Amino acid sequence: MLGKLSFRNAKRQAKDYIIYFITVIISVALMFSFNSIAVSDDISELASWMKYFSKSIMAISVIIVLVMAWLINYTMRFMLEKRSKEFGTYEILGIEKKSISNMFTLENLIIGTIAFVIGIGIGTFLYQIFTSIIMNLFNQPYQIEIAFRFKAVGMTAIYFFGIFLLVLLNCRRKIKKTKVYDLLYADKKNENNRIKSAKGNILVFMVSIVLLVAALWLNHKEFSNADHMSGLNILFAIMMLIIGIYLFYISLSSFIVKRYLDNKARKYKKDNLFLYRNLTSKINTMSLSMGTIAVMFTIILIGGNVALLMNNLLNNEIEMGYPFEIMISSADGDFSKYKEYIEKNTKVTDLYEYRLYCIKSIGIAKALEGTAFDSGSMDGIEYVMSLSDYNRLREILGWEKENLQDDEILINCMKTATETFEKYIKNNNTIAILGKNVKIKEVKDENLGQVGFNGYIYTIIVPDSLLPQVKEEDESLRSGDDSEEGFYYFGSGYKLVAQTEETTDEAFYQGLSDFILKEEKQVSEEIDGEIQEYTVQIYLANVQTKGQRTAEAKSFYAIISFLAFYIALIFIMATATLLAIQQLSDSEKYKYRYELLKKLGIDELQMNRTILKQLFFYFAIPMIVPILVSIPAIISISQIFTVAVTIQEIWRNMAIILGMLVFVYGIYFIATNIQFDRNINGGK
Repeated sequence: MLGKLSFRNAKRQAKDYIIYFITVIISVALMFSFNSIAVSDDISELASWMKYFSKSIMAISVIIVLVMAWLINYTMRFMLEKRSKEFGTYEILGIEKKSISNMFTLENLIIGTIAFVIGIGIGTFLYQIFTSIIMNLFNQPYQIEIAFRFKAVGMTAIYFFGIFLLVLLNCRRKIKKTKVYDLLYADKKNENNRIKSAKGNILVFMVSIVLLVAALWLNHKEFSNADHMSGLNILFAIMMLIIGIYLFYISLSSFIVKRYLDNKARKYKKDNLFLYRNLTSKINTMSLSMGTIAVMFTIILIGGNVALLMNNLLNNEIEMGYPFEIMISSADGDFSKYKEYIEKNTKVTDLYEYRLYCIKSIGIAKALEGTAFDSGSMDGIEYVMSLSDYNRLREILGWEKENLQDDEILINCMKTATETFEKYIKNNNTIAILGKNVKIKEVKDENLGQVGFNGYIYTIIVPDSLLPQVKEEDESLRSGDDSEEGFYYFGSGYKLVAQTEETTDEAFYQGLSDFILKEEKQVSEEIDGEIQEYTVQIYLANVQTKGQRTAEAKSFYAIISFLAFYIALIFIMATATLLAIQQLSDSEKYKYRYELLKKLGIDELQMNRTILKQLFFYFAIPMIVPILVSIPAIISISQIFTVAVTIQEIWRNMAIILGMLVFVYGIYFIATNIQFDRNINGGK
């Protein structure tokens, strides 16, 4: 009999908690698809860095398991409380507590098993989609095939049923210890109001605002100066932010009462009194849940934006740092071994050797003072390229040639620094270089490798007529007494770039790197008041290939993007499910209240609008603080990315993450509104 009752209850629960059921299915599907990627040899063999993908998934799985455990535990406890009267009635009828707990366990295992099986089926197709996306990212062919990975199934089963069984054991223990009276009246209980005094609530509300503002200020202060950033201060800011969010929602109901219900004109306008009373009573009893949801939303918004910023950084670094397929710097200008290897192992379409010179600073670096680029520029020297070499490089890349008069120079910089230089030269377009006054004709932002290859952040382009003086200055700096490090400081002046028909791979890069010569150098340095000498190894050449760096960047891009998507989607679904279950489970209580409104003369259309407003405010309230604190927090964090990420990209990222959150959250809101409306109107 209990088996039949369990099966009937499982069917009824699946209907009552359809949103929870769907969320569990999608969570299992995502968990299985990512575990399948983690054990896939095809994925791990794409690039050397992709081996970290599976390790990252394993690490992230810990977070996902904790979130799923929180959701399942909260939902089962909530279901237990809502059905406590039913269980109390069973006990009065003579059914033992052990049998009741067995029935509850069995019916939830039935729901869990069905969700698991369906989730594995959906996850199999998701795995194919995710794999094809990753393969396409690496330009690798992929044929969709149904592959059932038992290792991934086993890992997912351990995660999922491990959570389920632990939560069920906790619920069994609670059923056995709860008295009949408590079972009969448990559905009327909820989270207690944490602060009884109205004045205490207002004080807590003010403290929460102070903590949130202080956290944002400290966050801005730390990220404004990346060179002196303190991990302890950042951790302190995070703790203040979390505590501030919880205190805000603990005291929010009193603030709403004070702000709105004390105003009689607003209080009795339309359905305001009904709505505010519903909201304040619910927020009052769900303060910790609201705070937890808000913290998770804050993590989604800030974490998602940081993930996109990392992706922007990687993509822009490839674009700005690797305009050529092969780039080699050398101290002696002997590229014979490199050229022999290149011509033997790939088809070269263009190859060019040239010089990059160093001269004493002529003051252009002042344009970067006080900006994110300040620490990246090389203090005391400028990197210079002749116009003829510059035009040859432009020709290789398919760009038009530039012309300079004898008294003109160009600045070629990273695209993110263009605005900084343009502002500077409005008032400083004439400058002295090698004893000659010249004009800065223009700031160009074409990508010629100003990320350490053709200069740092920028390169100065001079007319060929200035080349003799430039060479003389370069030789003087490299051999003079004003720089003990010599080559070690000024870098490799001889350059070779090449374009190939096909993208090179990691093996090609390794083979090319084997030709790099090294030398040892004795260095003296004062440490804690004592002069210490040690040996450093100096590489006499530097090899960079676009293929190898792109493989690394794509690996990081795949890891960051997929894992950020994984976490964000699970977090959003978990929080939205919790809110939906709360409202739908209380629909019987609200049904009585809305029936009273009908008797007072409110028509069905107006009642539906009231339901919509109630659910909208209920879903919107947990998003208030996350949105308000995440925007300034993201802007502060983005300061360390502005060297390689544009302001436009930063704002676009915020719109993408917020849009994704609102889209998924909105689907749950619409589904909840439809089901809530049906429950209130008797299934109409």
